[in-house]
This record gives sequence, structure tokens and C-alpha cells, in this order.
Amino acid sequence: MTEDLARILTDDLKLPADQLTDDASLERVGFDSLAVVELSLLLTDRYGIDITDSDIKNAVTLGQLDLLITTKRNGR
Repeated sequence: MTEDLARILTDDLKLPADQLTDDASLERVGFDSLAVVELSLLLTDRYGIDITDSDIKNAVTLGQLDLLITTKRNGR
């Protein structure tokens, strides 16, 4: 997982740093519907990328979420 994503998850969404691994499920680290919406808005504000709530929910693990964000940031 990239340092940027880890920082957003811990600093902005207040998720526990010790549970943030690539294979951790979003549910296991404490993602709820509010966190999904907040993350979507943060990514739009910080990186100018459009990631929908359903895009985030479809990422089963933090590693998949990180790949999604990286792909969007690189314009693929």
C-alpha cells in the first residue's frame, strides 16, 4: 500500500494503522458507508480523480483499493 493511502486512512479517516495491510479487507479495518463517502471526496479534492462510492466498495482489500487509486491517478 502506498504511503499516501496509508496517511489518508490513518490521519483523515482515523483507521487503526496497525491493521492496514494490503490483504486487509475494508470491513476488517473499519470502513463503513461514511468512510467510503469521505474517502471518495478526499480523493477528488486531493488528486482530482473521480472514484465513486461503488468503486471503493468493490475493492475487497486495501491492496485492491490502492491499485484502483494508482490506476486512476495515472489516467488508465
